[in-house]
Amino acid sequence: MNRILIAAAIAAAVVAGPAAAQSVRVQVAGKSPEQVQADVNTAARKVCHAATTGATFPLEMFDACLKATLKDATSQLTGASVKLAQR
Repeated sequence: MNRILIAAAIAAAVVAGPAAAQSVRVQVAGKSPEQVQADVNTAARKVCHAATTGATFPLEMFDACLKATLKDATSQLTGASVKLAQR
């Protein structure tokens, strides 16, 4: 069974408005924690880059977006791990 972590870019919605909210699926099955973290980081950077392109303060907005997105993705991953452990 493929387990999927959905890295929802909530920060993108805050930064660029509801129309810019995006989500990216990151496959986690068969990957080490380091590989998952690297994939999540890459996905978050792509989403935040798209959300902050053309912004008045793009670096600051990108940093805020990335921080919030990684926090959200980490909480989703932790929640998924707890659910799997309870099975």
